[in-house]
Amino acid sequence: MKIEFLNENERFTFDVRRSILLGAYMAQWGMPEYRVVLSRAESGVYIEMYLFPDRGGVSRFVTIGLSNTFHKSGQPVASEWMLALPSDLGGEKQERIFHYFADLIAHHIEKASSSSVPLVMGSSALAPDNWNAKALLIDELRGESDSLEELKVGDEVFPLLWAVPITEKEAAIILEKGIEDFDEIFEKSDYSIIDPCRP
Repeated sequence: MKIEFLNENERFTFDVRRSILLGAYMAQWGMPEYRVVLSRAESGVYIEMYLFPDRGGVSRFVTIGLSNTFHKSGQPVASEWMLALPSDLGGEKQERIFHYFADLIAHHIEKASSSSVPLVMGSSALAPDNWNAKALLIDELRGESDSLEELKVGDEVFPLLWAVPITEKEAAIILEKGIEDFDEIFEKSDYSIIDPCRP
């Protein structure tokens, strides 16, 4: 499905947004390998998702255009997302991850009333079958360059947020005890927080 921009100026504005954000991402992660477009003409949603392949054992899926989108409630999303996974993508194909990432974004736009973090999405049947981490945490960016924490496009300033698959048990810890307890558990853990197949 293709979205029709209302006028040539809107297309130009998005092209500028893409140039700025893609430049910021490429400065850290090199060249992207794939792009997938999520568009819904009836709701005015147009979001590009990029895959930056294995760099230091980490592959990253990242959005451009989510920051220019509104929740169904009318509140601006005002953030972009980055999903970091081990280079083997948790045993899944990149197409499967793109579909899952698009589902998460669509759910967030439709169901969330704001983009305040930390935000926990419960366990989902849409998560890849090979993963134990079927819930999701949206939080402040971690383990990346400080230059990506706040993105700027013209007068707009918004965060690049970290989308991290978590287990149902980890989601319960965050909801009951807070993000600090979750962080402490991972500081002592032998498992990588980006590994969606962790027990």
